[in-house]
Amino acid sequence: MVLAPSDFFAGLRKGVKPKLPAAMRDFRTSRGRGRLMKLHFGEPAYHFEAWHHTGAGRLEVGLHFESSAADNQAAFEFFRSRMVEVKASLPRAELEPWDRGWSRLYETVPAARLDDEVLRRTVDCMTNYVTTLQPLLDEFLRSRDEDS
Repeated sequence: MVLAPSDFFAGLRKGVKPKLPAAMRDFRTSRGRGRLMKLHFGEPAYHFEAWHHTGAGRLEVGLHFESSAADNQAAFEFFRSRMVEVKASLPRAELEPWDRGWSRLYETVPAARLDDEVLRRTVDCMTNYVTTLQPLLDEFLRSRDEDS
């Protein structure tokens, strides 16, 4: 069954929450315009994102660094030095600089349309990204704050 974007992203939020460890269930979400959802743990500039690229027929799931150029570069370097560890859990993950001095650690999955099967796969993928990367992001944020 094809899902409206609002239903898909509501289902994503509701589907991820019970799959996370109890200590990670207190996240915040926001819906961007159109076909995306952001999930974060108190640092909105560093957020997990699910974004449906309709023209490409793909859905992106990843961790975005959308802070200052210097902080984004520091996050990029931190995660680049840990890509072997990241890829052990997220083998399709790619780290790249992106638009406006931002960076992202992400993968895309086929999604010509938003349906129940894409939702199931996206819940699993987003859960894996959060459980794998949030502890590393916490470590990065602590080290950044200690250096300030």
